[in-house]
Amino acid sequence: MQKSIAIAIASTAKRSLHRRNLLQKGKPETAPTSPSFSHCGFCCYWERAFSTVIDFRERLSRNRLRDINLDDAIDLFTDMVKSRPFPSIVDFNRLLSAIVKLNKYDVVISLGKKMEILGIRNDLYTFNILINCFCSCFQVSLALSLLGKMLKLGYEPDKVTLGSLVNGFCRRNRVSEAVSLLHRMVEIGYKPDIVAYNTIIDSLCKTKRANEALSFFKGIERRGVRPNVVTYTSLVKGLCNSGRWSDAARMLSEMMKRKISPNVITYSALVDAFVKKGKVLEAKELFEEMVRMCIEPDVVTYSSLINGLCMQDRIDEASEMFDLMVRKGCFPDVVSYNTLINGFCKAQRVEDGVRLFKEMSQRGLVCSTVTYNTLIQGFFQAGDVDKAQEFFSQMDSPDIWTYNILLGGLCDNGELERALVIFEDMQKKEMGLDIVTYTTIIQGMCKAGMVEEAWGLFCSLGVKGVKPDVVTYTTMMLGLFRKGLHGEIDSLYMKMKRDGLMLNDGTLCLSDGDITASAELIKEMLSCGNAPSLLRGRESKGCSKVVSIL
Repeated sequence: MQKSIAIAIASTAKRSLHRRNLLQKGKPETAPTSPSFSHCGFCCYWERAFSTVIDFRERLSRNRLRDINLDDAIDLFTDMVKSRPFPSIVDFNRLLSAIVKLNKYDVVISLGKKMEILGIRNDLYTFNILINCFCSCFQVSLALSLLGKMLKLGYEPDKVTLGSLVNGFCRRNRVSEAVSLLHRMVEIGYKPDIVAYNTIIDSLCKTKRANEALSFFKGIERRGVRPNVVTYTSLVKGLCNSGRWSDAARMLSEMMKRKISPNVITYSALVDAFVKKGKVLEAKELFEEMVRMCIEPDVVTYSSLINGLCMQDRIDEASEMFDLMVRKGCFPDVVSYNTLINGFCKAQRVEDGVRLFKEMSQRGLVCSTVTYNTLIQGFFQAGDVDKAQEFFSQMDSPDIWTYNILLGGLCDNGELERALVIFEDMQKKEMGLDIVTYTTIIQGMCKAGMVEEAWGLFCSLGVKGVKPDVVTYTTMMLGLFRKGLHGEIDSLYMKMKRDGLMLNDGTLCLSDGDITASAELIKEMLSCGNAPSLLRGRESKGCSKVVSIL
């Protein structure tokens, strides 16, 4: 059996080994030995050893480990490897498991290496911990190498081992290799549990490979593996996200016929999928069905519905849903607050957004960068430049997106000079400006009639190592068009073709996010007798939309 497993592993992954530094180097101090070991010395030795064991058992109790931090965990490990005799491998496993819960996988790997150097022998549980840590660190090849070592020592992999390896492959988007490993294990008589199968189905669904997920699902049924609620939830969500509503409904119906009751995760996945497709009515009906079936909606369910209602400008209903959430004892998280704050700001009700902002602090929630960005943008849209800058000044670490909102808001409110001062400061600080930053300033200059300065900044982008996108080109074209500089527009047209932003038939390759930015150019050209056309629904080389400028 072990030989067959080893062959399966060898054919599944590349053999590559990497070494890691230990957290601490050197060997622990050894207890001094005496040529004559008296009865009294013998008793004292075992008395000390017994008291040490009692001490470690106390320090390794479930209550103590539950609240342990990383520094205390490493100190405890140091004491354990210094003691003689060593604590049992079970005690080491308890400590390593506690560190895993802190998501410090690299630390666990280093401590495992230290244990190996000291001659502390792993058991199956230790190997599983370390294999899981390697997979969580995206080092599947090292996990497989450790599995090979484990087999040589006579340990048979169990469901946990295989589940960790499958998860490791899927996390690296190597689903086909996960499937191959699973099939080979089955061929040699090993029976994975449903967890491993669910991991593969979920990964296929998340990468929008719904047909492959369904095919794999049918295969596990033929093998006699009974799917559970997690299996169906992944499939339902994957089908919804692929727009296959009838297949998702059929899957949900099949699930219930098999007496597998949908849980809050299943319903939340469906609600979220409906909302993302703009089907808020259907999402609300599902929500009501959850309540009828005595399934308590969670924060994800409520947040999805609030988002859907905000997207349809039904802000009062979204606010009512938020209040219902609180009354039912489901306390909103940062995402819930950010969603409703964004809805208020888009509805020009920024003061209601500020009220929620203050409420977050009162509830002990830490406002995120997204919270501040949303409110800053809301104040700019309301024309309150001073309030926007006041909120900006309160931020500890604004990101580049925050600065882009600030620059755009200042430009849109006729404060180009203030925007240029901040832009100059950003350049001096070498903040790593992106194309959005430059496009924002180019647009602000063009709107203020500084087309020559905008053209100079546009021409310098190549030197700065920044590549203009479709929005940058159309923004610059609009500025040149307003100035009547048709020669420069022609040169931009040729440059766009060279940059691969123009298709062979003379159309611009646009993503959904570029349509709004480019619409202003199209509208202006139409008003002057030109006729660019927006060809909707056309697919070409990954472009979701194309615009002709001929």
